[in-house]
Parts: sequence; structure tokens; C-alpha cells
Amino acid sequence: MDRRRFLSLTAATGAGAGLAAVGFGQPAWAASYPYFNRRVPDEAHTKMGELAPYGITSFAFAPSNGWVIVTQDGRFFARGVPDACYAELGKLTKAGRKIHCVAFPPEGGDRWVITTDKGVSARGIPAECQQRITACYGAGKQVVNVAFPPAGGNRWSVVDTDGFYVRGIDDECYQMMRNLTQGGRRVTHVAFPRGGGWAVVAQDEFHARGVDDECYQQMGKLSAGGWQLHNVTFSPTGGWSLCSRGKVPALPADRVRQVEDSVGSGGIWQRMGYWKTPGVAIAVVTGNRITWSTGYGWLEAGSGAAAHPETGFQAASISKAVASVGVLRLMQTLKKPLSSDIRPFLGWTLPSRSCVSPDAVPTIDLMLTHRAGVIGRGSTSPADVCSGFNAAAGGGFAGYGPNATVPSLLQVMNGEGNSPKIELTTDPGAEYHYSGAGFVLLQRMVEQQTGLSLAQYMDKEVLAPLGMKTSSYALAPTFELASGHTTTGAVISGKRNRYPESAAAGLYTNVLDLSRLVCYLNKAWTASGDIAGPLSKESVRTLLSKGPQPDMGRGLFIAGSGTKNFSFTHDGSNYGFKSVFKGYPELGAGYAVMVNGDNTNLVNEIAASIRSAYGWA
Repeated sequence: MDRRRFLSLTAATGAGAGLAAVGFGQPAWAASYPYFNRRVPDEAHTKMGELAPYGITSFAFAPSNGWVIVTQDGRFFARGVPDACYAELGKLTKAGRKIHCVAFPPEGGDRWVITTDKGVSARGIPAECQQRITACYGAGKQVVNVAFPPAGGNRWSVVDTDGFYVRGIDDECYQMMRNLTQGGRRVTHVAFPRGGGWAVVAQDEFHARGVDDECYQQMGKLSAGGWQLHNVTFSPTGGWSLCSRGKVPALPADRVRQVEDSVGSGGIWQRMGYWKTPGVAIAVVTGNRITWSTGYGWLEAGSGAAAHPETGFQAASISKAVASVGVLRLMQTLKKPLSSDIRPFLGWTLPSRSCVSPDAVPTIDLMLTHRAGVIGRGSTSPADVCSGFNAAAGGGFAGYGPNATVPSLLQVMNGEGNSPKIELTTDPGAEYHYSGAGFVLLQRMVEQQTGLSLAQYMDKEVLAPLGMKTSSYALAPTFELASGHTTTGAVISGKRNRYPESAAAGLYTNVLDLSRLVCYLNKAWTASGDIAGPLSKESVRTLLSKGPQPDMGRGLFIAGSGTKNFSFTHDGSNYGFKSVFKGYPELGAGYAVMVNGDNTNLVNEIAASIRSAYGWA
């Protein structure tokens, strides 16, 4: 079954509107709270009807097809469960404990766990699971749900009153658990059918994969009636049960779901399918902190690894924006102005076409703003042409596939790779031509002046100080990486192209790290003085203020200067990857979106949905 999601509606319905069914029998009515059974033992169905009015807190099946029902006022009934479990339930309820959950590991035998309002009783469950439950209570939290996937072993899910912990569960299930909690909701219940699949329930929403179609439909009906889905149970023989003990509580607006549902014309899942993009990661900043972050889909089409906010993607041209922070850091350290001629810093002679004035000065500032006259958009062939530049051509790099030899940076500069040699094409300052080649020269400058590779320099001076731990300019980072995909959704050859033009196109990062950069730049812009980080306040002001190019700071595009909606941004487009990030310093806000597909439209639709949800220009 395809991934399914249902946003519950909060329309009120009268008490006693719950439908229940068992086997092929006729519907029965609960006295107050709704429930629905299918293919469960007749006695279990009967007892559920008797106990539903008292509010069922747990209905669980043992691997032997035994079962137990517990209510919120301490009533319980069991059949075929381990004697020790039954006896412990009696002791706990007699002592006035409120039972939250009863669960059984799939290995069977005398293995069980009972969580209550004041502690846990367990036997034979995985040691790490029991340690985690005990730690929850030690931290003053109550465990409301424990679930075990059918594969057994050290695989489990623990949900407490504040969050959740998992081990060895399906990666997409974890992705959904995380996403549901980002919008001010709590996961309340997790369940695993014996044949595979999962269901995750939050306070007013659920996600499911591989569950019985009728089960999914009935979950939707309960939610549509405004009922909170408190218990989802799957029997060893293919049966299932749903029940509620109350209406959905009043909850604040869920911005995450609002963004998801307003992407394009059909919501994020539909648009991912439409644009043939397997994986998406999003992070949003408000109040200069990461408010929420989510992942959707897969690291690679056909894989079982889900995309998460921690996943590394190719940032493509966002590399230029981040590298610009490094360049200003270097000039700050060297105490050199951006108006300096870049050529003495290169250790290499920059060629010029005959049409370039002999006294032309390509400054570092002009390089950062694509006005230095360096070949890029505006390049021509043959190389002696000095007019008729095509502003729509060139500017980027194709990268190197799995079977290609990756040239050195110097070879790229000399035109010995798959791009033309780097030269002055027009008089510096005269024209704007977006130029990845200009950032190759900035990379060369950094490496010549520091004796470090760009990857080493950026990690030491920029990325590590900002806590950007899953970011690297290395050709092949060691952290988890998404695979790129073509416009048809196929994995690109080699999964990712390689870019020795690192400052222009070679950064790997994730949406969380980009959001950390947004937070830093926002704070540094509005602070009264210097703050901790790679740049002084003066350098940050230079980075984000209008320079030689009216719509740019340095390496970043800016808009709305002097207004509350003042923003800085950059997007990225490598083969198989698209991305964008944006910051609003005066609002303390921003976002980052990264996808592993080859269509920019999806990134634009997601970004537009975020801005609409928050009212950002």
C-alpha cells in the first residue's frame, strides 16, 4: 500500500457514535467511546464492548493470540497471556496504578511489559528497551506506549509523555514519527502488524504503511468524527482493533502540516511524485532557532533508507554563499580590503582576452559579486570574441561522473578538465555574468594563502565554529549522503558527480547546518557588536550589504534592504540535486530546502509554501 496520511477533522459528533464489528458479524454500538474490531476472538470483541464505556487504555495481543484489555479506571480482562503478566496486572491495579500500556515481544513465552503512571514492570524484554523505559521514569516522564516489530530481537519503540525512542525499526516509520512531532504534536501510539508495516499515531493525525486497507479506512473515519485514536492493535493472525477514549484535544495550528499540504497544487507527497523526486529535507527558523525540520521519501529511489534533516545533500551553488563567509574570514585575518586585486594572491597568472583593458583590476569584491569579468555566463567561443555574450549560457560546472578522472584545481583553471580555461573576458566591473569560475579563483586564493585545501580551511575556520558538523567541501565526505536522480527519477550514474570546483559547487551539507548559518548571520546582523563566530560584525555587514552588484551582498543575493523583510538567499542546481536557503535577519527567520531530484520547481513550490504559511515576503 502506498504511504497514506489523514489529517483528522475536529467536527464534533454525539457520544455513542462509535461503530464496532468483529469477524463477519453485525455492527455493535459502544455506550460512549467508539471502537472497531476485525478478525479478533469473539470473546475479545465482547469484552471490548463491555469495557469501552470506561475508556480503554490498552488492548494488546500476545504472540500466542492471547489478549488483554485494560481501562483507565483499573478494570482489565485477559485471556491466554503469561500468568506472571496477569498476576502483575492484578497487583498494579489493586495498588491504584493507572495502566498505560501492555505489550509483548514477538518471541513469545513469558515476555511482557506493563507501563503505568508510576513506573514499569517487565520480564524478558530487550535490555536496552527496559533501560530506556527506566530512564524515562527517572527523568520524570511516563511511558505511554511500547511496541515491538515482528522481527524481534533488540527492536522496539518507546513513547513517553515528552518524546519517543526507537531501535531497529523501519526507517520510514522513524521518519514519520519525527515529522509528526515537529508541529507541536506528540506521538501517542505505534503499532506493527505481524506481516510487516507500521502505524504511527499522533494526537490528531496518523501515518501508516502496509496496514490492512479497511483498518486504514476505519482509522480515517474515527479521526473524521473528531475522535482521538488511542489504540491500534494487530493480532498474530491478521486481525486488528481500533479504539478511542475521547475527542481530539484543542491544539495549536500545525505549521508543518500547513506547509506540507499547501505545496504546489496537491501537497508535498503528490508534488514529489509529480516532479520525480525521491527525497526532500526541510528546516524552518523562527526566533533565530530551528523551529522544525522534516524529511520525506528516500535517500535513493528503491532503497529502504529514508531522507532525514540530518541527511547530507549536494548544496550545488549554495557552496558559493558559504565559501563567501570563508573568503571574508580570510580577508579579515589578513587585514586586506575586498578592493584588493585578486591576482597577487593566486600564485598563477590570470589570462586576459585582447579586448580587456590592460589596466583592468579584477578585485576580490568583484569576484564575490560576479562582476570581475571572469569567464562564465558571457563566455564565448572562439576565445577572441569580445561582444555578443550570451548571459544564459555557462557559469556552472558539469561535474565528473564515476568513470572520469577528476582534475586538480590548477588543471580546471587551465582548461584541462571539462570546462574552458579561466580568463578575464570583459573589463572588471563593466558587466554582471554569473561566474562559477570566479569562485574557483577565490578557492585558489584561499588555498594559496592558507596552505590548506578549501575543505580543511572551511572546516577549521567556518563550519566547525558554527556547529555545521554535517558539512564538507571534500570530494567524498564520510557522513550519510543522498543520491542524485534524473528528471525521470532514476539514480544518476555514480549516485553523485564530483566537483573539484569546490567553492563553486562542491559543498555537501544538510538543512540543519544551513539553518545554523542562517541563525548566525541573522544574529550577527542585528547584534550591537561582534558575536561568537567566524566574522566580525563589520564583516557580516559587508557580506549582507549591497556591493558592486545591486541585488547582491557578497556571494549572497539580497532583497528588501532597509525593511523588516530584508533577506539574503542563494539556490543550488547540480546534476541530480536542487536546493535553496534564505534568511530574514530583521525577523530572525529563514528556511532551507534540499532535494535529491533534478527539477527546481519542487524546491520553489516548497519554499513558496513556507513563505505563505509564515507570511514572509
